[in-house]
Amino acid sequence: MFDLAHESFAKHGDSFFLEESGGVLVVSEALWESERDDVKKKRQFLYEQRQEVLEVAKQRVLEEPKRKNLARHEDSEANEEELSELVTQLQIPDSFSLTQNLPNEAILLTEKTTVTLSKIAISVKLFLVLLEKTRVTVGERFSITKHASNEDCIRENNMARKTPFCLERRGAVSNLALENIERMPPNSIGCVLEEVMLVNTGLINILPKLRIHEDSEIEWLELSADEEEHVAAILTKDQPIYIRRVKKMELWDYAVGILPKLRVHEGSEVEWLKLSASKKEHVAAILTKDQTFCVGRVKNMWLWSYAVGILPKLRVHEGSEVEWLKLSASKKEHVAAILTKDQTFCVGRVKNMWLWSYAAGVITKIKIHENCEVEKLSLYTNEEEHVAPIFTKDQPFCIGRVKGIRLREYAVRVVTKTGVNENNGVEELSLSASKEEHVAITLAKDQSIYVGRVKKLELRYYAVIILPAFRIHKDNTMEEFVLVGRGEHLYKILWRRDNSIELGRIRKSGFRVQKETRQKLRYTLVDGEGNEVLEENIFFRNKAAVMLVLFLVICFSSYLRL
Repeated sequence: MFDLAHESFAKHGDSFFLEESGGVLVVSEALWESERDDVKKKRQFLYEQRQEVLEVAKQRVLEEPKRKNLARHEDSEANEEELSELVTQLQIPDSFSLTQNLPNEAILLTEKTTVTLSKIAISVKLFLVLLEKTRVTVGERFSITKHASNEDCIRENNMARKTPFCLERRGAVSNLALENIERMPPNSIGCVLEEVMLVNTGLINILPKLRIHEDSEIEWLELSADEEEHVAAILTKDQPIYIRRVKKMELWDYAVGILPKLRVHEGSEVEWLKLSASKKEHVAAILTKDQTFCVGRVKNMWLWSYAVGILPKLRVHEGSEVEWLKLSASKKEHVAAILTKDQTFCVGRVKNMWLWSYAAGVITKIKIHENCEVEKLSLYTNEEEHVAPIFTKDQPFCIGRVKGIRLREYAVRVVTKTGVNENNGVEELSLSASKEEHVAITLAKDQSIYVGRVKKLELRYYAVIILPAFRIHKDNTMEEFVLVGRGEHLYKILWRRDNSIELGRIRKSGFRVQKETRQKLRYTLVDGEGNEVLEENIFFRNKAAVMLVLFLVICFSSYLRL
């Protein structure tokens, strides 16, 4: 039996909306029951004949699953016949104004029907179906609301629910839907949004048509466009898109190109802005323009692939501080737009900066706000070519004041280019290299590396080999000194003379070095107040002390024999 409520996608009063291949069927439950009775009578004779044939077929079916499938097939055919009988009796209107008072007769809205939406609020599900199946005209005071299957889908606009909803679509929309969107006036569709997830769909072009409520806070805005047509209507118009308050924003591929048009409320802070572009043409709309643009207040910013190239175009709010700036580029071409230009650019106030792979080379072009101090600068590179741009110039790079530097793998070589001096020091320096080739160039150069008044020095694995090249300020006291490695990592240290590597003063609580390495180091352990403390077995730290003790023992034994 055909269940009208179950088969419909929306309801209003006793009327139901059904999505058909030829359009949208609007029918009341009372009319449906009446028409269905007539249809049953007309096809009763044929139905009985068919039942006899099907009964014979059933007897031949021995397996239970097949009998169930056959029964479902019967119901499906019956449902289709009931619908087709009703649809053939309908007249298709040229125009239809959607209101709360739906007509008593059944109506089929098709691509030839102009549906006017004015002074009402309808559910987002009904709106999207009408957008795909009919010619939609949006009038004044129109809005879309959250869909609820057990509630009416049409309300007066001033009675519209303010419950936030998710605007979601994955995949293509019909050409008719795109034509409908093109005709809509800007900011003509009121809504209260909670999430926006539009993936590889031309529905992205509807964003300029939305009038997002001023109290809305979008938790997550994700736009992805693998074809330019998905955002073409936005790119070709000089019109901003007001999205109000947004917590997390992700733009992928061609969707990155609409970033300059997005407007966030001045008092709002975007917690995460993630941009990823896998092809150069995805960011062409931004790179071809000379001017920069403001993305508002952003707490964390992460750029992947070709999206890294638009970094010089981005400006954050002057009073905003980016807590994390992360750049990742797996190909040289991803950063070509930056490295092929001589000028540097300012990224404003940044607290932490992480650069991966080819993005590490961008560090030579970056400057931070003069009144800002970077808490931690981290470079991660797995290939020698990733750091090649940093060594094309003789002078060291300087992005501004940096409190801590973390270098991994081939990026360890960059320690010679950090530009640390008396006026520009670092408090924390952490180096880690899993292969000896990561530090090969650094070792080949017979030069010292000034690290100044470093408070925390951490060397892991083959990075330990660089330690003898470090020069530490004579009045410095390190809070923490850590060496981590095994025999293959430490062999060049163990070959050196005892007490040949000068470290200065180190807090005893932060001193973590293998015992076999300590005798090669010259250092003074101090307590929390800076007072010198003796290390356990301190007299056995070098060979000279051992020999002295043995000599005294022999002399004393000889004296006792006398």
